[in-house]
Amino acid sequence: MESAAEVAVGIAIELVMAVVAAGVLYTLWGRIFATPKRQTVLPFQRGVVFMHGHVEKILNPGRYWITPKRTMLLCDMRPKPFQIPTAELLTEDGMAVRISLVGEYRVANPASFLVESSDAFSALYLDLRQALRTAVGEFPSSVFLRENPQLVARVKELLVPRSAQLGIELTQLEVCEAVPCGWLRQPDQ
Repeated sequence: MESAAEVAVGIAIELVMAVVAAGVLYTLWGRIFATPKRQTVLPFQRGVVFMHGHVEKILNPGRYWITPKRTMLLCDMRPKPFQIPTAELLTEDGMAVRISLVGEYRVANPASFLVESSDAFSALYLDLRQALRTAVGEFPSSVFLRENPQLVARVKELLVPRSAQLGIELTQLEVCEAVPCGWLRQPDQ
């Protein structure tokens, strides 16, 4: 007759073997028959669901089952600050101005933000620098010698098509500094 200790050890070994077998079966079942995964979209995020490489839908915060044929990417919707460092640019009448901008942006369309560019803000940043150069060149030096919101409005106007394409909204944009440096060419008389 077997002792109680031997019986307990035998039962423990059989339980461990059963758990290992169940794990192996679950793994094989999951590989053969794809099982959905539970994913969470946090309150400050949106989930963009892709199927076969195309955007299927945008998910609001919550918990979702995502099937293996679908992929969900999370997009942070919180506002993010940025700064355009000081650049020396020429005004319409030839004065050099050192100017920098600060602002804040947020994602307005998560699907466009993820699909249109591998780095949407960097793409907008380059366009923002070009828009600043263009806008400064359209205004006379008198605009930079006093507080004037025309420059910021013009930069925003120049960026509207590209920012909409990239799914970004500029929530705030301000001139951080605008320092006249002097005339690089004679003003037109």
